[in-house]
Amino acid sequence: MVTAASLACMGVSALVTLVLLIVILVVARRRWRFSLWSVTVGALVFVVFALLLEGGTHSLVFAAVPSLRSNPTLYTLYGALAAGVFEELGRVCGFAVLRASDRRPDDVGRALGAGIGHGGIEAMLLVGVGMVSSLVTSVSIINAGTSEAFLAGLPDAQRDIVARQFELLINTPAPLYLLGIGERAIAIALHIALSVLVWMAFTGRVRRWWILGAILAHALADAGAALYQSGVVSVVVAQVWALIVTVILALTVRRMYVYHSAARSRECAGIVNERRAGHERSRGNVAYAVGDQAASAARDANPKLDGHG
Repeated sequence: MVTAASLACMGVSALVTLVLLIVILVVARRRWRFSLWSVTVGALVFVVFALLLEGGTHSLVFAAVPSLRSNPTLYTLYGALAAGVFEELGRVCGFAVLRASDRRPDDVGRALGAGIGHGGIEAMLLVGVGMVSSLVTSVSIINAGTSEAFLAGLPDAQRDIVARQFELLINTPAPLYLLGIGERAIAIALHIALSVLVWMAFTGRVRRWWILGAILAHALADAGAALYQSGVVSVVVAQVWALIVTVILALTVRRMYVYHSAARSRECAGIVNERRAGHERSRGNVAYAVGDQAASAARDANPKLDGHG
């Protein structure tokens, strides 16, 4: 039986995740005025590049190399780097789509919107939908006492997998279901920071090789989750690791953005001052020419001024 406390924590986790996403979206959009289209493109990037392309690649790789799952080191390296490569290159494609289709200014708001869309749809699918699915399964199958009948109707290849999922739902302590809230909050912050970093590289605000830096940072943040899936570390250790990497990355990206924004402001101010100085020089030349013409006219009118009278 799945306890009432576990069922309650599943529902709270799904609800809080949804509310958190809505609050982040409303507050950020009010502050930076980005379009909902940028949020939509960010969400599509996750669906296409993470779920479809990365997921399909995982199926092919694990079918070709079954032993990969049993080697924690190789599994972590492969899984973390694959997530970084697919999702960060997906962001590059997303910003290319936004540049061609979004008429709003290509400012940091676009990057924030795309990051919120990317992290938000991931939170909804992995935690929101996942928790609701677990809740329904727990109530309608496990607690209803129909587990054995349900498992008997499954093919042999799926029966053991589903049975382990049932056992996990029964044996997981209730508070662990609430960890999904913090894990998704960290993930959304990570995606926003990575989105801003890739946007700065894509728009030329920083060097293009920072896209590689985003891939490596993403892989580093996901390493804890991969080690947890391999059974090497606990879920708490994995989340603390992701939090540390995310905080360092967010502070670094913010510092880079502030520095380059200030540099661009100084550059624009220099251009304005140079144009202003050019206008002043032009005015001086015009005034000198007008004065010279007036003096010439006066000499023509009074020859004594020419020194010959």
